[in-house]
Amino acid sequence: MSKTSADILYAQARAVEHAAALPGIRPLRVHALAFPLHSAELSATIEERGPFDLLDRYVGLAIAEAGFTDRQQIAEFLGVTEQMVDRVLRFLGGIGHLGGTSDHLVLTERGLRAVRDDRRYTEKEERLRLYFDGVRCGPLRTAHYAHGVRILDRDAAHAQRAFRLLPETCGFRPNAVGELTARPDRGDYDLPDELLNLKVLEVSRAFLPFYAIRAYDRERLTTLVYSGVTDLRDHHLEKIFNSWPTATRVLEDADSDSPRDHFKEWMRERGIDPRSLSRASDQSFRLSLPPSRYTDQNTGSRGKGDFSLSMLGSYVAPRSHVLQLWCDHTPTRTKAVLNRALAYATATRRTTADIEEFLERVCRQLEPDSAVTLSDLRTHARRAGYGTLDFEE
Repeated sequence: MSKTSADILYAQARAVEHAAALPGIRPLRVHALAFPLHSAELSATIEERGPFDLLDRYVGLAIAEAGFTDRQQIAEFLGVTEQMVDRVLRFLGGIGHLGGTSDHLVLTERGLRAVRDDRRYTEKEERLRLYFDGVRCGPLRTAHYAHGVRILDRDAAHAQRAFRLLPETCGFRPNAVGELTARPDRGDYDLPDELLNLKVLEVSRAFLPFYAIRAYDRERLTTLVYSGVTDLRDHHLEKIFNSWPTATRVLEDADSDSPRDHFKEWMRERGIDPRSLSRASDQSFRLSLPPSRYTDQNTGSRGKGDFSLSMLGSYVAPRSHVLQLWCDHTPTRTKAVLNRALAYATATRRTTADIEEFLERVCRQLEPDSAVTLSDLRTHARRAGYGTLDFEE
């Protein structure tokens, strides 16, 4: 069974709703795309710290602070056999604390730090993977390594059909890792300062699925990028995407067809009158349905052309073109505001400020005749059987 976009990332509606809630943004179309990446497997070394064994510590102190430089002097000073000291010296040399010759022992920089910090430092090899974009070969940020971000390897990317794969325009640059290593903010790109001596072992192709939302930002056409990063909107990839000529051409070619043709078939399947569709001055679409098309969630099964009241004012993207579900009947829109606010308020503990902000945002979206207040919400809750709503201050 082929995977849908929601199986790989999350539902398009989630990204569209987030974009629509931004001030001045009116979404027009959503594209499911996959950003080209270079996946670099690296080796690195890392210093681990731990407690010293007692004799290891005293041998280091004898060299660093007492100034002894051969095993006989150290053995006599500590009152132990030369064989015991020799075993410790071999161990300290093996972990990089000791240098010089057998006749003139010296501590390395690591050994001196170990004596100063009273910590045993050992070097361990690590394997890691870093991602670089296929447009500039710049590193991805730490947010792209989080649990919710799904990066597809080459085989998985070509096996799916939900996201269109974009071609890379920049091969992997050999000095990309070195440039990242030298950056003072390398930790912001998932490369801790503790990792040293990085070496590239292998570079392969990978893809990052995302949604590109074409929208009007007041009077300007723009593109918003949504991947799996914590805050949904991916400002890092968005900056690259909007300055990438290949991406611009892909979107312009896709936007050349008529949205009405896509909506027509979708509405026919749901028994919706084509005259219900209107186009605003900002080129966005609104589908105005009668109150009978919107039902409460708990009223049982709905027809294919009916929608939950909670969806009134929200956005759907049939055939990737975005339209807003609407109702010209103001009392129905007011009821939708109250239902959505009640669901939000009772889902978990909310503060008064949370509820007021939510009401303000939903009222902007649904445009009731007058603002819905906390008092209105409490009255609605009592009528719905929820009793008195108490909010944290």
